[in-house]
Amino acid sequence: MQADDEISRSNAKGVMLIVGAWSLAMIWFAVTSGPQHEYVLYLSQWNLVLSGADPWSTSNAYGPLHNLLAYLLPLGQLGPKLLIVGALIAANAMLVQEIVKSGGTTADYGIYLLAVPTNFLVIVIAFAYGLNDALVAAFAVFAILARFRDKLIVSGCLLGAAILLKYYPIFLVPLFALDHGRIRFPLVAAAGMVTVMGLAAAAVVWGGAFIAPMTFGVERPPRLLSVLWTLNSYPSAVGGIGVVSFLARINALSVAAVGAMGIAIAWKLRLHWLEASVLGLLTVLLTYKVGNPQFFVPWLFLVAALPLAKTISARRLALLCLPFVLFLSAFEWGYAYASDGYHERLGIVRENVGLVAFALGLATVAAYFWMLRMLPSGSLGALPAQRANPSA
Repeated sequence: MQADDEISRSNAKGVMLIVGAWSLAMIWFAVTSGPQHEYVLYLSQWNLVLSGADPWSTSNAYGPLHNLLAYLLPLGQLGPKLLIVGALIAANAMLVQEIVKSGGTTADYGIYLLAVPTNFLVIVIAFAYGLNDALVAAFAVFAILARFRDKLIVSGCLLGAAILLKYYPIFLVPLFALDHGRIRFPLVAAAGMVTVMGLAAAAVVWGGAFIAPMTFGVERPPRLLSVLWTLNSYPSAVGGIGVVSFLARINALSVAAVGAMGIAIAWKLRLHWLEASVLGLLTVLLTYKVGNPQFFVPWLFLVAALPLAKTISARRLALLCLPFVLFLSAFEWGYAYASDGYHERLGIVRENVGLVAFALGLATVAAYFWMLRMLPSGSLGALPAQRANPSA
């Protein structure tokens, strides 16, 4: 046992050194990468804010909190990007510290390293591109840490802030509020209050323009990681292009139904709230027709945090998620560095990756529920046999 503790302490020190060096490297990478990808569009949106114009008059599909980042532009065009990067680095450092304090195992650290610092999706989206999904991920991590400390109102407020950046984190609120078959309503109320207050403030400043991202999201066409994107290339597989178009038109209802179903199943089975959040967000993103890879950045941090749940099922879920974690990393590496966005080079990926993502994601969810059936009766939510109480 003493040898195990020494190995654990050695692993913890190694991971902390890696995180420190990685953080410095990512700051340098973010600065040297400059403005690129969608961040260039952000700059035009933020300039509209500073000029007093409607920030949603262009391709702005984001919440009102995104607009406030405009006030960092006087510090330079990388001012907002550095805030996004700094918030994610701080959240990541706090997450790693919590994993260490909880007595993380070698497997826990391995999962974390694959999901975050070595994952090309995180590296590219957060640090090369500086996309606001990285700030959503930071809020999600802070909310996770607050939830584990039973600071429900703080956790809810942080999720509300994430919703005001991009609306998809709204599905995390009821999942974070789960508690062995109960709903912790203070968390839901705090998230709702912050969201409503933020939207009300946006209405005062910009009128009804803040509704534009919601309608824009409903009307947007399928993107790369959506199964509907792939079905556009193979419409006969589901009965023709008319069927594909119909599925795209009702996608908002499909996403809402899948989200509600995930909450109901998690509540009935009394899943740990973090396990439910990992599964729930994954299924929602697999269903949503706008399959942008950056939406999965917060999900990767949820996976990295799974060891904090200290349950057998959470640790096994983290392992089951690894194929999808590695898939996201490989996909983004190919998109950013091994091809021209999968247009002329590796075009076969562009045509088929949506189906691959959908199948792999469904396999992950199915494997989790199969695993639950294999667990001994009454062991759901139990502590692992080893390191259940590292301070003992």
